[in-house]
Amino acid sequence: MTAAIRLAMVGCGQIARAHLQAIATVSGVHVTWCQDIDDGRAAATAGSCNARHTTDYQQVLGADDVDAVFLCLPHNLHESFTVQAAGAGKHVLVEKPMALNEAEAQRMVDVAQAAGVSLCVGQSTRCMAGMRQAHALLAAGSIGRVRHVMHQRVFFIDRLTTDWRRVEAECGGLYLPLFGSHDIDAMFWLMSAGAAAPVQPARVWSSLRTNSDASGGDSDGVLCLDFADASLATLQFSVCSRRTRTETILVGTEGTLSVKDNRVRVDGEIVETDMPPHAFADSFAEQMRQFVAGLQGEGPLPAPGAEVITVVRTLDLARAAAVDGMARVF
Repeated sequence: MTAAIRLAMVGCGQIARAHLQAIATVSGVHVTWCQDIDDGRAAATAGSCNARHTTDYQQVLGADDVDAVFLCLPHNLHESFTVQAAGAGKHVLVEKPMALNEAEAQRMVDVAQAAGVSLCVGQSTRCMAGMRQAHALLAAGSIGRVRHVMHQRVFFIDRLTTDWRRVEAECGGLYLPLFGSHDIDAMFWLMSAGAAAPVQPARVWSSLRTNSDASGGDSDGVLCLDFADASLATLQFSVCSRRTRTETILVGTEGTLSVKDNRVRVDGEIVETDMPPHAFADSFAEQMRQFVAGLQGEGPLPAPGAEVITVVRTLDLARAAAVDGMARVF
């Protein structure tokens, strides 16, 4: 019988608690430590999963009963905490965005590879039932070669739930780090279905605006990505919309596939699936299931860091392009 993965939850805020609820439904993993700078929060979180707690990250990294860490931290801490964990021989699952910029992300990958540990990023949109179904259909050639991916996400943010998300140096913006990292990753992942290697754009262009009182970061924008095979990917977003809508449309040489409300349609017709519609939290459970299976050698790891660097670089280039309106070569 394969031994369970012993996991430390590092950072015990709102998103960590949602992950812990999902982890409780996954076999093969046991949370042994919870660490947070707030001792009361660490203790309360540990109590919910029968784990030990501490405010000292080094105590977690020195513990014999920790195989991997799950980093649910402000974005500016992702690099340093990943580097320390890899140096201690611990596998890492880090929440998205992977890092504040490509240079940080590359250091994370380099250190993990040198240490021989796995580094994965919490790109949980890949784990939603509709997205997984779409990926399988695309890999089977259901709409032929993909020519254009269009993703639109609009909704309203009145206020952000944590203070650090309002600080540019800690969060790295508004929409792009919090949501755009999911959108770009999902588009690349879908476009790569059935391909020999993950796709990456040839050019990146964007226009960004700051229109929300919730943060001084990017609230509205358009990204346009060109690929070497003449395909396109476009992203439109707003956190100032009083109407909520999220949809991904893929136009192929032999049909059109869309994902909306976790349902997949090909040429407008719903494609039935054996997978039940998943709530958002269920994508967290699927992500952890894949992470555990990957560490146990029973399946591929979810969103490896070496792959997600492309997402971070794309976000960097989008911000640069928005400054002067000039497209950036990837």
